[in-house]
Amino acid sequence: MNRKVGVIFSYVLMFVEICSTMLFTPFLIRTLGQAEYGIYHLILSILSYFTLLDLGVGNSVIRYMSKYSAENNKKAQCSFMGVTTIYYSIIAVIAFVIGLVVKQNLPQIFETGLTASEIQLAEKLFSIAICNTVVSLATSAFSNAILAHEHFMVSKGTTIVMTIIKVLLSVVALKMGMSSKGVLTVHLITTCITRGIYVVYVVFKLKIVPSFKNIQFSFLKEVASYSSFILLQLIASYINSMSDQILLGMFAQGSAVIIGIYSIGAQILQYFKTVGAHFTGVLMPGLVRLVDSKPTRETYEKEMIKIGRIVFMVLALVWCVFLVFGKDFICLWAGEENSQAYIVAIVLMFPTLFGYAQGTGYQLLQAMAKHKLPAIIQVGSAILHIILVIILIKWNALYGTVIGSFVSLFLCDMVIMTLMYKKQIGIRLKVFFGGMFKGTVPCLLLSTVVGFLLKTFKLNRFGWLGFVVNCGVMVAIYGVTMLLYGMNDYEKNLVFKPFKKILKKIHVVKEV
Repeated sequence: MNRKVGVIFSYVLMFVEICSTMLFTPFLIRTLGQAEYGIYHLILSILSYFTLLDLGVGNSVIRYMSKYSAENNKKAQCSFMGVTTIYYSIIAVIAFVIGLVVKQNLPQIFETGLTASEIQLAEKLFSIAICNTVVSLATSAFSNAILAHEHFMVSKGTTIVMTIIKVLLSVVALKMGMSSKGVLTVHLITTCITRGIYVVYVVFKLKIVPSFKNIQFSFLKEVASYSSFILLQLIASYINSMSDQILLGMFAQGSAVIIGIYSIGAQILQYFKTVGAHFTGVLMPGLVRLVDSKPTRETYEKEMIKIGRIVFMVLALVWCVFLVFGKDFICLWAGEENSQAYIVAIVLMFPTLFGYAQGTGYQLLQAMAKHKLPAIIQVGSAILHIILVIILIKWNALYGTVIGSFVSLFLCDMVIMTLMYKKQIGIRLKVFFGGMFKGTVPCLLLSTVVGFLLKTFKLNRFGWLGFVVNCGVMVAIYGVTMLLYGMNDYEKNLVFKPFKKILKKIHVVKEV
C-alpha cells in the first residue's frame, strides 16, 4: 500500500474522528449530565499520561521494521518482534501497577474536588480505562509493525471502522442506561477487537511471528539515544493540554460540574489544534531540505512568512467566527448550561493561534538541531502553568484555571518563543509580523464587524439554520475580500490551482 493512499486514509480518519466526536459529544453530555461528564473526562485526562510510557520506542520499532522489510529479512523481523513484544509487555505491566497505585490513592487525590459518590464512580471508570491502556500498550509492537510495512488500509481502515462502531455501540449503551461505565466498556471492547485484528494480521498475513530465541536487545540503545529534550517537550505538552481538569479535581471544591464545562471548552480547543496541525504538517515537508541548502537569514524569514500567512489566514478566521458566534454554537451543541465553555475556548485559542502561525520557526530549529532550548522553554511554561492554576483556582475555579493557562501559553508561545526565533533564526519581528498581517487583518476586521452586525438580526433564534447562515456570511465576506485584496499571487494560486486541474481534466481549460 503506497503512501499516497496512507495520506488519504489519514485525512479520512481525521474527518471521521472529528465528525463522530462532534455528533456524539452533545448526546453524551445530555445523557450523563455535567457532573458525570466531568468525571468521565477527568479519568481520560489522567490516563492520557500513561501513553508517555512508550518513551518514543514506537518510532524506533517502525524504523527498524521498515529496514528489515526493505531487506526482506524475515528472520530479523521475527526476532525484533520478539524483543519489542517483551518490551511492551513489561511496559504494560508497569502501567497496570502504576494504575493500581493511582486508583488506590484517588480518594486522597480528589478528596477536595469530588464527593464520596463521585470518587467511587471515578474509581470504577479508572479500572476500566486502565485495562484499555494496558491492552493498547501490550500490543503496540503489532500496530507499529503494520505501519512499518505501510499497510495503511489495515491500520487506518480498521481504526476508521472501529471508530464508527464505537460511537454506535456507545449510543446503545447510553440508551440502555449504562452511563459512563458503559461507554468506557465499549471503548475497551473495541480496543481489544482492533488490537486482535492487528495481531492476527501480523502473524498470519505478514508472517511475522515473534521469536524469543537468541533475541538481541541492541535496539534498547536506540531508546537510550532518543532525544530526552523531545521527550521533555512531549511531557510539557501533555501538562499544558491535559493537567487543568486534574488540577480542578484536586483543588476546587465541588469541581465535577466545572470539569465538565472546562472539558467542553478544551475539546473545542483540540479541534482548533487539529486544524492547525493539519495545515502545518502539509506545508512544512521541505524545511529540512531548506536548512541543508544553507540559506540566508532572509530566506528563512520569507519561508516563515509564507507558511505563517497561510496558517494565520485559516486559524484567525476560525477564531474570529468563534469570537462572534461561538457562544451560540456551544448552547446549540452542548446546551446553555455549558455556555461558560465559550470563555475557556476563545481565551485559550488566541495564544494557540499564534503558536501555530509561528510553527515554522520551531520546525526550522528542529531541522537545525537547535531544539533543546525550545524544549526547556516548554517545560518552564508547564511548571508556570501548574503554579498559576493552583494559585488562581482558589480565587475562581473556572476563570482562574483559564487565566493561568492563558498566561503560561502567552508568555511561552507569544513572547519567549518569538524572541527565540529572532535570536536563533535571525528573523526581524517587524518584517515577520508585518508580512503575516498584511492584507489579512483588514479582511478579518471587516468580516468580524459584519458578524457583530448580523447578531442584531438575532438569527440564532432559528437554531442551527441561523447559526450556519451567520457563519456562512462571515466566511463569504472574508473569502471574497481576501481574494480581492488580501492574498498575494502565491496564495491565490494555492486556491485556484486544484480547480484549474479539475477543469483541465474535463478539457475546459488547456493549461494550468
